[in-house]
Amino acid sequence: MIFFILFNLGLRVPFSQFFAPKTNAENKDFYNLVSVIVNEDIYSGVESKLKRYAKDIESVLDNTKVVLIPTPQDASAFQIASLIESLYYE
Repeated sequence: MIFFILFNLGLRVPFSQFFAPKTNAENKDFYNLVSVIVNEDIYSGVESKLKRYAKDIESVLDNTKVVLIPTPQDASAFQIASLIESLYYE
């Protein structure tokens, strides 16, 4: 028993680093996402204004990214929802 106490005091081995659970999670930066959906038929006519609007949003809201999404007139709600969902996982 005395040997164990002296051994423990004389030699500090961090056993916890060998047995502690480790995670390999990535440290990603997260941001808020604002998506602006616009009809692709009028997108070319308002593109510069939309880009300015996107920059204004990003400057007012901290940690925010704005994505402009030109969509066809006949896009279904499901297609638009799927597109926005794919942005969420990027």
